Amino acid sequence: MASRRRPIYKRGEFWLDHERRPDGRPVSPNLYIFWYEAGPRKTRRKSTGTSDIQLACDALDAHYLAAHEPTDPERKTYTVLEAMTDYYLEHGQKQASAESIRARLKLLRRFIDHEIDAGRLKEPLLPAAVDDKLLNRFRAWGLADPIVARKKDGDGNWVAGSTRKRAASTVEESVIQLKAALKFAENSDRINEAPALKHKTRDKVTPERKFRLSTDGLAEILDFTMRGSGNYEGHAARLLPLRRYMIGAITTLGRPDAILDMSVAPERGQWMNVERRFDLNPVGRLQTKKRRPVMPVVDLLHSWLLATDDRLVCYERIRELEGVEVVEQVAVASVRSAWDTMRQQLKLPAGWGPKLIRHSMATILANRGVDLVELEIVLGHRVINKTTERYVIFSPDYLKTIRAGIDDVAADLARKVASALTPPVAR
Repeated sequence: MASRRRPIYKRGEFWLDHERRPDGRPVSPNLYIFWYEAGPRKTRRKSTGTSDIQLACDALDAHYLAAHEPTDPERKTYTVLEAMTDYYLEHGQKQASAESIRARLKLLRRFIDHEIDAGRLKEPLLPAAVDDKLLNRFRAWGLADPIVARKKDGDGNWVAGSTRKRAASTVEESVIQLKAALKFAENSDRINEAPALKHKTRDKVTPERKFRLSTDGLAEILDFTMRGSGNYEGHAARLLPLRRYMIGAITTLGRPDAILDMSVAPERGQWMNVERRFDLNPVGRLQTKKRRPVMPVVDLLHSWLLATDDRLVCYERIRELEGVEVVEQVAVASVRSAWDTMRQQLKLPAGWGPKLIRHSMATILANRGVDLVELEIVLGHRVINKTTERYVIFSPDYLKTIRAGIDDVAADLARKVASALTPPVAR
């Protein structure tokens, strides 16, 4: 039976609670969505399939959005936070960039909470209250609010780690996401009209940066991953994920998220060992405007893929299995901490992240005379017809000048830092 006590969460005619026995005790840990049907004069219920309150609230929101028809009074009271939540549930979480969308909306939510706490915004925040003045306050707040890396302390608890300045382009992506959420609300007939907001174009918020690494610069980074320095003094083994990232970035020119996504696991369908091809877009992931191509696998990458159990970018730890010490590879979510230490130690310009390898390799290959159309394909700036791609990727001539150019760079690096290009020996 439905609870008569105050529900855990309520939206519209639906509420969230446990199905309860007559004495009030829950029948099961799972939470249920309840609603009242006036016709048969009965309370209906539907299991969310989870005991997690946040997941159950999301399930109720999804059920509400699918079953409810907005009324005029509801359109007038529909809030910005509801628009952001509904946009993510119905659209954002289905996109390949779902994690990025969620992070952008989370930054906006933190700002709104900050402004309400400071008394500068009234609660609830309605779409009509969002204007360019508010967006400018958000931009200033976003730039002043640093990105804080988290790490585990000696007891295994997550604590605040290093900080870095948030880029203006990152803040502006949240503005664009807010516009998309409000427009989605308008198109879904939940508000009468989305406010007319203006976002800044990328060239307005991204300073032109022309610094590039030469092969000597790439070699210097690879050497750093072998010897360590700064925070990694005496702990060079902890730099293995950065070295693996470097190998992936040099041999594929992929974006950082694509490199961290590289896996040899058969179910991901990325590594075509016999054909010597690697699909930077795993099975099940939808392509976005930042297209991930299929790359030819040069010898350098091939050797590292053979020495990989799952994710290319990983660290290694020794564990005992049935009395035998084995090396276990553990994927990492980021190499930013190691990168920042390296950048400071090698005195590279501030503001450059791991994506510098992609830009530098593209410049090196262009200067070495690779086919520029092939370079556009590799960078994801030119799309091959889907039907054509099925066959052309297996041609011996597929991206042949790129393959030759990467091999050429690898040969140069081998003459400078050969040991850094050799995968660790598995034990």
